[in-house]
Amino acid sequence: MIRLRRRRAHREWKSPDDLSEPEPAPEFSGPGLLDAPGAEIPVTVALNGYLDPIDGNFHWHGRLSAADGIELPDPGRGQVFLTLPGGTPTPATLQERDPWGNLRIVGVGTPPFPL
Repeated sequence: MIRLRRRRAHREWKSPDDLSEPEPAPEFSGPGLLDAPGAEIPVTVALNGYLDPIDGNFHWHGRLSAADGIELPDPGRGQVFLTLPGGTPTPATLQERDPWGNLRIVGVGTPPFPL
């Protein structure tokens, strides 16, 4: 009878001191200006993002909330622009409204916040 042996990949053990910490995701939280068709609305944003290794693009997303008494536009397929303090208008899309009236915003490419 012939026995076949599987070769095991050689794994090198590393101590916890040798492991590097994962890099935190870039994020931003603070004021912004939403430029939607027909309105410019001051908003508070909470954004983060990641580099997608499959398509090679930076994908960013987050939530927008407006001050009391100001209504955010309805989400849809239209393009909006988000500007953060000291930044340039960045194209994005509004996706959905949460139960508290906030909006989800997404974008692909250079984010409105510094990396």
